[in-house]
Amino acid sequence: MNGRQIFIECPSWCVTDHVAANERHLEDIEHAGEMTDLVIPGGPGYRLLAHARLGWNPYGDDADRGPYVVVDDASEPFVVTPAEASVFADWLEAFAAQLRHLAVAALTAPLETAQA
Repeated sequence: MNGRQIFIECPSWCVTDHVAANERHLEDIEHAGEMTDLVIPGGPGYRLLAHARLGWNPYGDDADRGPYVVVDDASEPFVVTPAEASVFADWLEAFAAQLRHLAVAALTAPLETAQA
């Protein structure tokens, strides 16, 4: 901070190297948890659809402090409250059930060809 290193204790889940991040102001310090990935199989590997992590900015503005969950789809990060993350998880579970239903339907659907 301002040319001097200070010790800031991290929560047990923080994986950020704050020295390497070279955060210059207290309000820039963000504790970040390990990413959890949502991937889709296919091709030679998989594609990352989104990832999520826990975050906390203990010295930020009251509205930005957290703790919060960051969901990132590689285009922009979405910062949500724990309650919003829980609702989103419910929606993901409903989506997963519908996706499983589609997979079963695709396996059992009769193949129809166009009649000439």
